[in-house]
Amino acid sequence: MPRAVSRRAAWLGAAWVLVLAAGEAAPRSAAAQDVSARAYLTPDAVGVNRQFVLNVEVTGTQRTDADPQLPDTEDFARYLGVSSSTSMQIVNGLTTVSLTLQYRYLATEVGTFEVGPVGVRAGGRLLETEPLSLTVTAAAPPPPAPGPGAGAQGPTEIPPEDLFVVAEVSPRRVYENEPVVVSYRLFTRVDVSSYGVTQAAGYEGFWAEDVPQPQNPEIQQVVRDGVPYATTVLRRSVLFPTGPGPKTVEPLTVEARVRVRRRSLSLFDDFFDRSSLFGSLVPVVVASEAVDVEVLPLPAEGRPESFTGLVGRLQTSASLDRSEVRTNEAVTLSLTVSGEGNLRALQPPDLDLPGDFEVFPPDISESIERSGTTIGGTRTYEYVLIPRIPGPKTVPPIEMAYFDVEEERYVTSSTAPLALEVTGEGVVAGPGVRAGVETLREDIRFIRIAPPRLVATGGALVGTAGFWLVTLLPMLALLSAVGVRWHRERLEGDVAYARGRRAARVARRRLARARSLISDDDVRGFYTEVERALRGFLADKLNVAEAGLMSETAESALLGRGVAAEAVGEYLECLGACDRARFAPPGERGEGRTAFLDRAGRAMAAVQDGLS
Repeated sequence: MPRAVSRRAAWLGAAWVLVLAAGEAAPRSAAAQDVSARAYLTPDAVGVNRQFVLNVEVTGTQRTDADPQLPDTEDFARYLGVSSSTSMQIVNGLTTVSLTLQYRYLATEVGTFEVGPVGVRAGGRLLETEPLSLTVTAAAPPPPAPGPGAGAQGPTEIPPEDLFVVAEVSPRRVYENEPVVVSYRLFTRVDVSSYGVTQAAGYEGFWAEDVPQPQNPEIQQVVRDGVPYATTVLRRSVLFPTGPGPKTVEPLTVEARVRVRRRSLSLFDDFFDRSSLFGSLVPVVVASEAVDVEVLPLPAEGRPESFTGLVGRLQTSASLDRSEVRTNEAVTLSLTVSGEGNLRALQPPDLDLPGDFEVFPPDISESIERSGTTIGGTRTYEYVLIPRIPGPKTVPPIEMAYFDVEEERYVTSSTAPLALEVTGEGVVAGPGVRAGVETLREDIRFIRIAPPRLVATGGALVGTAGFWLVTLLPMLALLSAVGVRWHRERLEGDVAYARGRRAARVARRRLARARSLISDDDVRGFYTEVERALRGFLADKLNVAEAGLMSETAESALLGRGVAAEAVGEYLECLGACDRARFAPPGERGEGRTAFLDRAGRAMAAVQDGLS
């Protein structure tokens, strides 16, 4: 045992001598070597919805002068992220340094595609790599041998059958507005250390309600096609199709970090590389398959007039806050609807009240409950009623119909009639829904009761500036008040208008936060704020969810609304630069970030001009 320890110590001492010698020789040797660049794919044959890596290796330096110019891969792959590594080798006294940038992509289409050249600016020169060929197959090809520069372990060594995501959709043939449960389940036969959703599924044509997942997901052991797997549900949603016809549940993309064990190659690997003992974490990206759903239209036969569009079950009940009220005093009618289905989209019913009632738009409150895969709860409508004529009154039954899927027929739920005693004197008023409560019996106010004094002015009042000022000022004030009220009502009722109006103000505030980070070392924070400004501005202008905004969707929407293609391309390029910089921040100083911030502002202004 002492001899083994001394031998290991001797190896350790020799290793440190080599490391110190390399550190002394590296600057002199690195300065003398030429700078070159090459690119390669790992792997160059991949299954659809699987990850591949575009490796850009720059030899002769450990940094680039600017971000590499990546090829366009939107037709067959989606960009995921980037990582970098540096290395140093000593061969016959010559030290070689290199930088490797690993751009991760997800293959989205089947076929053979060309990955264009990558432009790299390093060492004061503009270098360009050779184009590459990528083959994407419907089924994953067998694992290839490690490519040049690939380590002993890489993401391609995780077979597709060992880690995948399945979208479980039930049922796949439904009626319009009938709930569809979608569960994204991860199956694995490898050691998954952690995972996260990198691309949320698209729910175009659906109203989506996410089901909360427990903080510690349940892991189950199952057998699938005769193979044992560990499985867990990543996300579960309940979807309500908003119209008939074929619908598609888009894929969900997940990045998992898998712990793998490297094979020991030498004594130095055993001693210096902890991953040979404990394993290293390898990122692996997987995506579920798209699932088609057939949506049937609701039957027209037997559809009652009180049908609300709800598919599921509901019960209704109504009550008055008091049974006796004086004329011109308000009484509150509360209508409570409870059941299962898409209650959020439930429209308030029309009340069939006598003409001597004034009815005001209801205040709506709701409590949505998610129990397992069932979405339900209660929704309450509170109407303010003002009776104008005294006497015994009756609030007739309120009917709300729904479609029962199990029985495939329409069912009507009705409330009981409500009695109301109205006392006092009557005031005739027209029927209908009113926009606000009027002040009665206060339309005449006595300011002064003494007789006025008449004074001759000695001239025509019409020709004076004061006359026209006093005459036109109330009209201008009235027009201004109408405009302000219209603007406020539209802000409250028109979500798209409200988001469009505030888009520029919110974007300027986020760009100001980014400008405050120019002189800091937080490069990722700077590009994160710029990306939030660009993405939030676009989402507000298009009135879409910021989390689900994708480049292809934004591009088609902007072009469809008349924005120039050059402005759209520049805007999306700024978004892509922010995404790349957050994972591999460029080595630029404050001047470069200032220029990029001005560029983002110009791109935003160009899109604003195109949309206006």
